[in-house]
This record gives sequence, structure tokens and C-alpha cells, in this order.
Amino acid sequence: MATDTTHPSIITLINSDHGKFKSLWQEYKGPNMNGEMKQKLSWTLIREIAMHSSAEEEVMYPEVRKRLGDEAADTLVGPTGHQQLKDLLMEVNHMTIEKNGETAFDAKMQEAMDVLYHHIDDEEKTFWPKFEALPGVDADLLSSLGRKFEGAKAHAVTRPHPWAPNKPPLNVVANMMTAPLDGLADMWRFAGNPPRV
Repeated sequence: MATDTTHPSIITLINSDHGKFKSLWQEYKGPNMNGEMKQKLSWTLIREIAMHSSAEEEVMYPEVRKRLGDEAADTLVGPTGHQQLKDLLMEVNHMTIEKNGETAFDAKMQEAMDVLYHHIDDEEKTFWPKFEALPGVDADLLSSLGRKFEGAKAHAVTRPHPWAPNKPPLNVVANMMTAPLDGLADMWRFAGNPPRV
């Protein structure tokens, strides 16, 4: 069977998203940012992280569970992984710099990003190397998962939903039902100016 090289590896795609998150966060912390710019950038970060997490939970984490076991998958989605991040991003999502003040908003964003950076380190330094070293994990599989990951983003949620299931098949159903509502909310939030990525 020929290797599928038409799509990047899912790990390449995930790590590329991680790089985007870090870049947006560095921009957020930049010296020329005012409150309005930070607010809009925080919304973009929330949107991108929510879509990424949704696609990971639909495509990558079931493979982690199947190949590395429940403990590994539960670490990634559990109380110190995606769940904690969703909880914090939900708090940020309900805050505004105007209402809560820039200092409080910055502090909550920093807390969420600290959790995200720890989670990124877990994935990139621990779980992905273990996953790639497993028998049966080859370029063809990683490329196929990459295609599925890209497809999952097409119907992913764009807001954090801590209450939502994080394992298939219920997460897929919940995402498909919730994503259109998120899209309507995004139309108001971004007021015709889609977030840049």
C-alpha cells in the first residue's frame, strides 16, 4: 500500500496549531496592545483553541486511548488537561476588559495560557513521541488522521463547552449540534470581521 503524502501528519497539524496559539499569545502581551485589541485577540485565541481541542477529542485522543491506553487519554482530556483549559476559557469567555478591568482579564488569560502551555508540553514532549514510536503508527496512518483532523475542524465548536462530552461518539454529536449556535454568536462577536489566524 502506497504511503499517503497528500496530507500532513496529524501531529504536524496539531503542533502547528500550538505554534499559532503561542504567536497570538505573544502578540497579546506585546507593548503596543490596548484593551480593545486584547479583547479581540482573546476572542480569536478562544475560538482557535476551542476548534483545535474539539478536533483533537474527535480524532486524536480516541487513537491515543486505543494505542496508549485510558490513562494517557484521560490525562489529556481530564481535569488537568482539556477540561481545566475549557473551564478557564469559559471564565474568560464571560469576561470583558471593559466590565472586569484589564488587570483581572489579563490575569485570567495568563492562568488559561499557563494551563495551555503545560498541556502543549505534555503532548509534544511526552505523548506524541510515545505515540509515533508505537508499532503500526506510520506515515500513512498519521496522514490519514491529519485529513480527519482537518475535517473535524469544519464542524468544530468555536467556544469552550466544559459540560460537553469529550469522548466519541457523544462529543461528535454535541459538537455538530453546538457549532451552529457558536457560529451565530461569533457573527455578533466578530461583527463581520472574522478572526485572523
